[in-house]
Amino acid sequence: RTQSRARARRMSRAFAFQVCGASTSFVTRRTGPALPTAARRSVSRGVPFPITNRAFSFTDPRGRDHARVDTMATRSSQSGTEAPAFTFGLLADIQYADVDDKPNFTGTQWRRYRNSLVVAKDAVTYFNEHDLDFALHNGDIIDHQCAFDFANDEFRPKREALDQLGEVMSVLKNCACKNWHFTVGNHELYNFTREELRNGVRAPAGNPLPFKCANEFGDFHYSFAPAAGWKVIVLDSYDVSIYRNGREEGLDEHALALLCEKNENCKKFVAENPDVLVTERMSGTFPYFKNLTGLESRWVPFNGGLGEAQLGWVKTEIDEAARKNERVVLFSHLLAHPESTAKLSGRTLLWNYQDLLDILEREEVRDVVAAVISGHQHDGGVFTSEFGTHYVVMESPIVAEPGHNGPFAVVQAFDDSLKFVGFGKGKESSLFPGVAEKKESDGGEKQTPLTRELLLRPLAKKNGEGA
Repeated sequence: RTQSRARARRMSRAFAFQVCGASTSFVTRRTGPALPTAARRSVSRGVPFPITNRAFSFTDPRGRDHARVDTMATRSSQSGTEAPAFTFGLLADIQYADVDDKPNFTGTQWRRYRNSLVVAKDAVTYFNEHDLDFALHNGDIIDHQCAFDFANDEFRPKREALDQLGEVMSVLKNCACKNWHFTVGNHELYNFTREELRNGVRAPAGNPLPFKCANEFGDFHYSFAPAAGWKVIVLDSYDVSIYRNGREEGLDEHALALLCEKNENCKKFVAENPDVLVTERMSGTFPYFKNLTGLESRWVPFNGGLGEAQLGWVKTEIDEAARKNERVVLFSHLLAHPESTAKLSGRTLLWNYQDLLDILEREEVRDVVAAVISGHQHDGGVFTSEFGTHYVVMESPIVAEPGHNGPFAVVQAFDDSLKFVGFGKGKESSLFPGVAEKKESDGGEKQTPLTRELLLRPLAKKNGEGA
């Protein structure tokens, strides 16, 4: 680490004067501000599978509601009479820190940091009421403030990040399901090195559940089969990122050059702060959204993208699933579709989202892609493309409204739908709009989970192994 930081110091000043001169293997084709053709096509043009991200209940060509929200007490559906292929628990952006409530950097969101631990406890209690095949936290388990003292402009002792991670893991270890998956978010890389996340961070107090963002082979992007006829793909959405190396390993010079090429605010900041390769002080330090419009707003320090090798791997995995007639669910901390971002701002979007969509929306494979599930955008979101793929963004516990259990969910995968059963952040939830009913139980008053069922288009039979 000492050698890498020394090298970064030697390079930083020269880099500031040649900020756009470094090469990168990152795929940057079609990264303009316009929405992709598929994302902009109207869903009212008589396509075979009419859908929308605004209405919560309407009829599709099969004569069933495409997406509905109900309490479990009143929910009825075809899939309700059959066992799911698999079931998993879902959380994202716990982003815990032992600090007082405060607004975010831009002043647009109130965050209740300590309460996120309460939500995590409620989630584990709820998960334990179900027979889960796995549980997944979709990035940002603790906050940047655990690693960095913004008031004094310096890194905190590493022990503080470990202690606060330990508080979260002491909650998650109580989950009856021990098959946890943790995706990489920007806050993981603020707090830990990539190698630590690969090998597993052991929190203090003898916590038996390691925090590890890679599979048993050390891969941050990987796939597994949760049940026959299904594939889960986990993406590393910070494969190309200025923070790729992780805490105190120095910023990635190629990703920084790319970011400065796309964002003049970043270019100016780096020129004025040539030691940034070492200090890593970019997120939350300057107005990087200034003068950015539309989807160009994705070119900010806390986002990232997929490298060429990972994109090629995703294509191979999707092609294999299509050949076998398997349905696919993808997990990515960053959002993959512009229409799922808040007000189409693109602020939480993969840098090269279009390259991923080009793979997922090909005519010969689009029917197998059931959903892409993300985090990062704390207020959540749900969008269904004209091809029937659901882009679901989980809400963050740090924005949970007082008096509400969520946000978290148990997801049941059926042949014809994905059923999300759980709680949103409150009455303004995008995934579970409305207010959960309260009922008396032995332990007192208890909220009744809400259900959101996302229907899946039929698989087109292909001449492959699963045909």
